[in-house]
Amino acid sequence: MTSRERVRAVLNHRIPDRIPNGLGGCETAGLHVLTYRKLQNILNLPNTPPRVDTFMTNAVFEQDVIDKMQGDIILLASPRMCKASLRCRGFENQWKEQSLWGKTFRIPVKDKFSELDDGTVVWETSGNVVCPKGSYFFDSMGATDLTADFDFPDPADFNPPMELPETMLREFEETAKYLYETTDYSLCMGETITDLQVQPCGMIGAMVLMKEEPDVMKEFLEKSVVSALSQLKQLDEAIGKYVDILSIAHDFGDNRGVTIGDDLWRDIYKPYYKELFQGWQKITNMKINFHSCGSIKNILPDLIECGMQIYNPVQISSEGMSPESLKNSFCKDLIFWGGGYDAQLFRPENTYSEVYEKTKAIMQIFKSGGNYIFSGVHNLPADVSEIHLKAILDAFNDCKEY
Repeated sequence: MTSRERVRAVLNHRIPDRIPNGLGGCETAGLHVLTYRKLQNILNLPNTPPRVDTFMTNAVFEQDVIDKMQGDIILLASPRMCKASLRCRGFENQWKEQSLWGKTFRIPVKDKFSELDDGTVVWETSGNVVCPKGSYFFDSMGATDLTADFDFPDPADFNPPMELPETMLREFEETAKYLYETTDYSLCMGETITDLQVQPCGMIGAMVLMKEEPDVMKEFLEKSVVSALSQLKQLDEAIGKYVDILSIAHDFGDNRGVTIGDDLWRDIYKPYYKELFQGWQKITNMKINFHSCGSIKNILPDLIECGMQIYNPVQISSEGMSPESLKNSFCKDLIFWGGGYDAQLFRPENTYSEVYEKTKAIMQIFKSGGNYIFSGVHNLPADVSEIHLKAILDAFNDCKEY
């Protein structure tokens, strides 16, 4: 099977010749750029400075890396990624070299970083978010005062766009057509359409609004759904004939369960995800890749009822989220993308053998009966050692056959 055939078999709930490797295939199945450099070393590839992409400082997966690691999915692009990541004409000219964390990377030519006297790095063109000295991620501080009074905005003033920019659509179309015709990869489109992560007054303010004025929150969500479906029609016309998967995200869980509680989630969000996902499947054949962190097992039946098709990142370290439990409960309805290596389950002192055996055991469970795409849990952070990364890849290679 080609990569495209292999992924499409899984998307249609058929057993492929082997497990598809989805590492790097969506925004939340990748590697921090420092870990990507380790991957280049393991694969014995030239240590070309990785391209820094997204606010999570992921790496853009190059085709030599995808081929060498037997990857099957390539991430097309998304507005959450930098525009320079579009692999169309002029791709190479849109990057410049930049020193970060003592190493050389490539960043978009329009990006600007500066370093303060205390070692803090400021990403000026990304809203002045900061990376403190000794850290590998950029922080954006939101409201934290639970006693504050919130001035709730009027839903009448909330008007998410009904259309995607024409220039963006044409760039997506050009890139998708090029990758479809010149590679055998399955194409995944990143988080592009309006999602339901609308947060009037920020995260805490939105939670307060759900309890005090639930009907107001629902007005925001209804407008988001209408916007999303309108944009989806345009996106399908541009890339639907090339792209297999389209991602959307909403982090509902923490390590204990659904953060706002199962019942409140069902009251506030379920009707709108049902409207969105069922409308989605009438518009396009691009499969729904839904990303949600944490322990959301209790609402997975609801999301399946709504129409969710692929579930990422499968955070197996969270409460009730063991591979056995998930496969036993949802193996016929969901395609699991992730779960292969959860950084919360391992410590730096874990040996190669410990990581290899644990990862292999997890894969054996998830691949049973099919409906599985391999990757880590979310993006593997900067401190994943080269030994652990090699163990993960070796486990995949030794366990990928059906």
